[in-house]
Amino acid sequence: MALSFAVACGACSSGKQLAEPGSAEGMNVLLVTIDTLRADRLGCYGYTGARTPVIDALAGSGLVFEQATTVSPITLPSHASIHTGLVVPNHGVRHNGLFSLDPFSTTLAERFSSNGYDTAAFIAAFVLDRRYGLNQGFADYDDRFEQTHDPGPGSYAERPADAVTARATGWLRARADAQRGNPFFAWVHYFDPHGPYEPPAPFAESFSRAPYDGEIAFVDSELGRLVEALRELALLDDTLILITSDHGEGLGEHNEATHADLIYDSTMRVPWILSNPRLFPDGKLVRDRLAATIDIVPTIAALTGLELGTPVDGVDITAVPVPGRTVYLETLAPLLDYGWAPLHGLRRIDGKFIHAPQPEYYDLITDPGERNNIYEGRKDAGGLRAELSGLLAGWPDAFEVAGVRKELTQEELERLAALGYVTGQAARAPGTRDPKAMMPVWHRINEAARLSVRGEHADAITAIREVLTIDPGDGKAWSVAMQIYDRAGQPTEAETCARRTLQLRPTSDLWVSLARFALNRGDLSTFEGALAEAERLDPQNGGIHLGHGHADALQGRYDDAREEFEMALKIDPVRSGPAAREQLRRLDAREKKRSP
Repeated sequence: MALSFAVACGACSSGKQLAEPGSAEGMNVLLVTIDTLRADRLGCYGYTGARTPVIDALAGSGLVFEQATTVSPITLPSHASIHTGLVVPNHGVRHNGLFSLDPFSTTLAERFSSNGYDTAAFIAAFVLDRRYGLNQGFADYDDRFEQTHDPGPGSYAERPADAVTARATGWLRARADAQRGNPFFAWVHYFDPHGPYEPPAPFAESFSRAPYDGEIAFVDSELGRLVEALRELALLDDTLILITSDHGEGLGEHNEATHADLIYDSTMRVPWILSNPRLFPDGKLVRDRLAATIDIVPTIAALTGLELGTPVDGVDITAVPVPGRTVYLETLAPLLDYGWAPLHGLRRIDGKFIHAPQPEYYDLITDPGERNNIYEGRKDAGGLRAELSGLLAGWPDAFEVAGVRKELTQEELERLAALGYVTGQAARAPGTRDPKAMMPVWHRINEAARLSVRGEHADAITAIREVLTIDPGDGKAWSVAMQIYDRAGQPTEAETCARRTLQLRPTSDLWVSLARFALNRGDLSTFEGALAEAERLDPQNGGIHLGHGHADALQGRYDDAREEFEMALKIDPVRSGPAAREQLRRLDAREKKRSP
């Protein structure tokens, strides 16, 4: 059925306007972002293994953009672009957890709110918690999880699609009961296709050999419940629905298992579907233009008649296409996480240029899998590099953003040599290693982490030491080493790794870890100093209050400890809630035992 849709709708006539400005004026708007969703895993994009009847049906009454790209393969930066219409350097959210959207930025929700729309968002993962700024303009920002699934180290606390749908449909029905006559703008975020791939029954059984596809099928079924609620409330015909994703998933292509570190189409090509049965009664597969996630704001604004007011980097994708359009792409994750080179790129409808230590250009017409790097043979290679360099010159330098220098000092080289970690290429300065060449190291880091979680500590230590010998400036590897030694009951080694990690990629959580190690050995001065640094970086990190609470309890100040644990639970319920509840339970048990 999906393939027949693609064939039946055919391609739109080249260069035509696809919708009239203001044609959706007064309509409700529903933005659905399905995290980590590859376009080529949907039926409407031709995937025969898909079970996505709801999305396919919405595509059947909508515009389906065959070539659509995200601007970042990272959840928070990508969503910031979706909501502002700006490329990543222009809104400044360069990575998960380390940045938040500036309150002076203007979001789509703010634009709708100022025009009388009810606004609400329903978030599925902590990575988009309100502390990171995307709540701007939403009267309701539902990111408080009563029950969450925490997939373990390196992942994010999340709630499943059925819980997200329940909250969204509840909000819709409450509006109906209150007889709200004004339109709404709602954002529904599903996280399930993000790893680990563990779909619930019956999808786990049906997709036992393709669990990623099973997660997508589960989301599709829950989106069906949301669409059905719109139909029951007589809202479907008056609602403009836009379905997209923040990024795709590597699934092993280019040796990338997940996402964030490379900018090939496996992680950059996303679905871009605009649906409404009144505006688009016959589905159209649009092949004559490149769509991007930065186009969502100007496109929705044009269709609903909103005045943008502030400039955006995207375009109204339903207007006459811009010939030769290029879209800027980036990921700073390799630099910020590992000390490798950042990646910047330019995407055209028919090709992609990637600026890396080894530059790349791919002809996406003849080589959609990006296997044949033809950069050296491109006559316009110098022009592409110059175009990208011109863009980069207007933004903060990636190394400045990351807080690292491009070159190692002689003292640093000598210190690394004394540690026994500098051999051959290991002495390279930060930011010089090409991420595509470092994927085997990425896999080894993750294998070491998996061995540690399984309790195979000796093998995990061997694996991570191999990585640190190859790449001694790898902040992520030192962080994983800290976790491995901690699980193995070797606190001295764990603290050494924590201190090294803080030199390379300081975060609030790492300072909290250092504070814990210091407290356990009775070093209160280091403990207090580390927590002060953690609070400077992230005042809402509940681990700070957990640490103070543990210190109070050790010194017999149980009332103070209770206050700290309660504060951790209040300000950071997702990350610190379980530990805080456990400590409060222990204090309750102690009080009960002491009671006559």
